[in-house]
Amino acid sequence: DYEVPEVGSSPCRHYRDSAFLLRRCFTEQFSSTMVLSKNEINAYQESGLIFPKRILSIDEASGYLAELESYETDTGGPVSGKWRYKSHLVFPWINRLMRHPRMLALAQSVLGEDLMVWTTHLYPKEAGDGRFISWHQDSAHWGLDSNKVLTIWLALTDVTIANGCMRMLPGSHHKGMVSHHDTWSPNNILTRGQTISQQINEEDTTWIELRAGEVSLHHVDMFHASGPNNSNNRRVGVAIRYITPAARQTRVDEDYATLVSGQDAFGHFKEEIIPKTTMAREAVDFHARIAELQGRIYLANTARAGLSGLSETN
Repeated sequence: DYEVPEVGSSPCRHYRDSAFLLRRCFTEQFSSTMVLSKNEINAYQESGLIFPKRILSIDEASGYLAELESYETDTGGPVSGKWRYKSHLVFPWINRLMRHPRMLALAQSVLGEDLMVWTTHLYPKEAGDGRFISWHQDSAHWGLDSNKVLTIWLALTDVTIANGCMRMLPGSHHKGMVSHHDTWSPNNILTRGQTISQQINEEDTTWIELRAGEVSLHHVDMFHASGPNNSNNRRVGVAIRYITPAARQTRVDEDYATLVSGQDAFGHFKEEIIPKTTMAREAVDFHARIAELQGRIYLANTARAGLSGLSETN
């Protein structure tokens, strides 16, 4: 089991206690589904995060990592920036992963039976990589009109403070969307270096350390960040962004998502393809069309909006 650290007195203690309450290490004899308990759901609603939840065995996580690294071996280096977003459109293993029964059970516990995947992201940080992610909210740059948006972040390697794990401010999702400013820092992994403008007391934050095969869940309005990989080992994670079909895109006239559970009674998102093989020609072409939309969404109201801007920031 994880050792629960002592929490000092602070304004966020109420939320931190709830978050730490959920820090349990599940053995590999987990069930085929991962439905959250009532207490866990209440804690998520209060703190905006849950971690860690063991969703894959170490061998299963290693298998997914091997699929990524096989592709990287064939192409001669770490996966390129443009394949790190909407990754499920070109990597069949990510498309399978986002439909995994344990993933869906977790997402359904929070969002209900009707689920879509709006996007997926690959987050490799190479050893000694100086890149970081500034304090931000996902809601500030995704253009979705709903806060019923859940990220499930899966560790394919162990994820530690040393190699650049996430850091979150429990309870911050209750503030709603706050003001951000763009920094355009070349070492910031975020497309525009968007950063929360208000001061954050980092003493109130929680490090989201995970073992390979474990996940964290966080709310779209959660304040979060991550540091550089200062270790000698690679760090790799996959983020799956679940939404409900009721959500709408506000920054462009059309958007795409994949229905993975239940029904879509709204039709706000166009259907995505399922890749048959890694980097299948039709999948690459489709991804290029979606990338233009993604660039217009992430880089809205800037001179870089569109595919060229997204390529530049990656």
